Amino acid sequence: MPTMIPDPPEPTKPEIDQLRASAIQKIEAGGPFDPQDVKRIRTDDKWIRRFLMHHDNDQKLSLDMVMATLKWRHENQCNAITKESVPQDFFEKGALFPHNRDKDGCKMLLFQVRKHQKGTLDMNQLKRFFIYWLERLEREEKGEWITVFFDMCDTGMKNMDMEFIQYMINLFQNYYPWILNYIIVFEMPWLLNAMWKIIKSWLPPKSVQKIKFVDRKSISEFVTSDQCLTTWGGTDAYEYSFEPEMMSSSPSSGTVPNGDIGENRKVHFAEGSAPSSPLRGKTVAKRNPSSGGVYVDIDPAEELVFSSCRIGVTSSIFLTNPSANPLAIKIKTTSPEKYRVKPSVGVLEAEGQLEVGVTVGEQLAPSALVRDKFLVMATPAPNTDISSQEVSQLFKTVGKDDLFEARLRVGVAAEDSSSTASASATPTSTMPPELLSKLDQLLLRQTVIEEQLRSARRLAFLLLAILVAVLFYLVMATNNMTSTLLLHSSTLHKAGRTGHGEEL
Repeated sequence: MPTMIPDPPEPTKPEIDQLRASAIQKIEAGGPFDPQDVKRIRTDDKWIRRFLMHHDNDQKLSLDMVMATLKWRHENQCNAITKESVPQDFFEKGALFPHNRDKDGCKMLLFQVRKHQKGTLDMNQLKRFFIYWLERLEREEKGEWITVFFDMCDTGMKNMDMEFIQYMINLFQNYYPWILNYIIVFEMPWLLNAMWKIIKSWLPPKSVQKIKFVDRKSISEFVTSDQCLTTWGGTDAYEYSFEPEMMSSSPSSGTVPNGDIGENRKVHFAEGSAPSSPLRGKTVAKRNPSSGGVYVDIDPAEELVFSSCRIGVTSSIFLTNPSANPLAIKIKTTSPEKYRVKPSVGVLEAEGQLEVGVTVGEQLAPSALVRDKFLVMATPAPNTDISSQEVSQLFKTVGKDDLFEARLRVGVAAEDSSSTASASATPTSTMPPELLSKLDQLLLRQTVIEEQLRSARRLAFLLLAILVAVLFYLVMATNNMTSTLLLHSSTLHKAGRTGHGEEL
């Protein structure tokens, strides 16, 4: 049976009120903080309680965590993260998703490590993707515990992303209080033992107790058979497909601040629908309007810059319709096989704004991107309720006088500036360079050992096959020799009897 970890004493109402009062005093002394988070501090006893439980009712440590959490949430815009703001291929890959529950009834967040390959995805977007799932589970589970399940089946060195795992641990330790039930590690290859020892060193002692290593025989201690996938030895034949978040009420705000947009929703944007848009208060270069007077404000005005060339990195085009009439929008590129543009067509309402996400879909050299261009087209729309197919058809029939066109070239920022920006945007603990170097050496040595073991196994099978063949040959040769001797002996015996008869 699982080892029970004793909970700290339950905070009293006066202790909760004391922490709230201290937090509000610091909030009023200066920010900035997200208004939704501030409202939650003022009204949500359950959230305040979790900070106290996380630090064994220590008021000072709990207050420090509250303020650090509020600052971090504002810097990372946690309440604004939606499915649409994360590259869609992250969801299509199926490496990280919630499914089923453990024996304690806690929702499990599954990380199928074999489907993740370190270094192939933009790390900032990957972190945003993880925050999306944590925020969604916070809403769906109403702040109850969750279990993180590392499915290590068929995992190799290329799948173990220490930077991402360290980031995950950092969030649970510093910004999502009292939310972890267990970290279950299933079927971990023995070659990765050293890496998990490093991971354990990042955790406080009481959190280390939450890590459970299981295999097919012992997983039943934590997850019942009907909640286990068939690949774990269970009965659930689940095949991953993304399930949109159900729009439900939030106790603290009355609405879901960043729930998923339904798939059947029209792509159009009303005025003021993006209160935090970077366009506000920003000077944007205006293009020349079409002969019919159609034009759109575009940011960036001339060059769409990506922070790197890695798969999954995303940049945005912000469009503003300054006119009093809706506009149909369509975006094309000279290399559609390299990029995913969402939305590529839609309707922009009068005086409305639209953010278009452009994601790199291939691992390419900078020289392969900077030759590309994007074409932004706009034309008057009859209304705001036309479908994407109708928008596409509209651009096939529109005249040149009513067609606005603007071209953007593609640029790639320097890698070091990108790394600096991401480091300042996400305050998280990092390993010293010496440790990273030693870890890389360790991974390289383990990779060599793994290859040597595979070669040794192949050689052992070959030797075994040769040994079996030799034994088979010896057995057959011995049988043949025995048969020959017996036959010869029988012949001599008959010949002797015949000679003896003639003498008589």
